Amino acid sequence: MANNTAIYAVMALGLAGGVGWWYMNNQDKTPVGLVVTNQVEGARMPMGETSDGKAISANAIEGTWRESEDSISVASESAEKPLMVIYHDGKPIHAEVVTLQEWVVEGADVGYPDECCETPPCEEIQQDYNTEGCLEAYEARVRETTKKWLDLAKEHGATDESLPFWLNNVTEEKSTAQEAESVFGPMLSLQSHFVW
Repeated sequence: MANNTAIYAVMALGLAGGVGWWYMNNQDKTPVGLVVTNQVEGARMPMGETSDGKAISANAIEGTWRESEDSISVASESAEKPLMVIYHDGKPIHAEVVTLQEWVVEGADVGYPDECCETPPCEEIQQDYNTEGCLEAYEARVRETTKKWLDLAKEHGATDESLPFWLNNVTEEKSTAQEAESVFGPMLSLQSHFVW
């Protein structure tokens, strides 16, 4: 009987040790805050201000984010699937993994809608496809992507008065291609500096 008790005690001790080892090895050891391993985008994208005057901006980075000891960490997957980090006055407050291509408004890597060339992926507008349909498809894509930025800015507290001009124009409907070009032309030249 004493032999069985000793065996049970050793088994219980071994089980408790195994559970303790498993628990310690499965703890999230990610440091609290933002850890940057690669800066995907050099400049932060300005998105307005909160009602108490904090500047809101966003940036794509490779790395990890953990808000507090009690929160779950998130980590980027690659430069194509980085963390989108939201800042208030330069201090990170939120991060989530995104697909970078879905957030880029304009730049060398974006290309054009399929309506603008014969064979996708469309890297440049082919002469025979430089049509109103191509322009409308391009404008629709720019408007959709910019709307995502607007929603993100609003989600993180941007006031209507503080929104940058390129976000203010999202909800305005333009009736002709010429009016649309006047709205998107300056925005696109601004965005090419950010690539987003």
